[in-house]
Amino acid sequence: MNFKHLETFYWAVKLGSFSAAAQRLNATQSTISMRIIELERDLGVELFDRTMRVARPTAKGRELLYYA
Repeated sequence: MNFKHLETFYWAVKLGSFSAAAQRLNATQSTISMRIIELERDLGVELFDRTMRVARPTAKGRELLYYA
């Protein structure tokens, strides 16, 4: 986990989508997705509910947002 991962997570939650976070961070959507996947792998938890098209954080994701 590094600052870029947390920053990406923060903006994905605040803006509601990976594509909006990509625009905000001047990155590609695939870069954002990879950062989130790496963060989830490092923490061993799912941070987003991927059943919808919006970036909706799970309970663990909301917990992490408090610290991010």
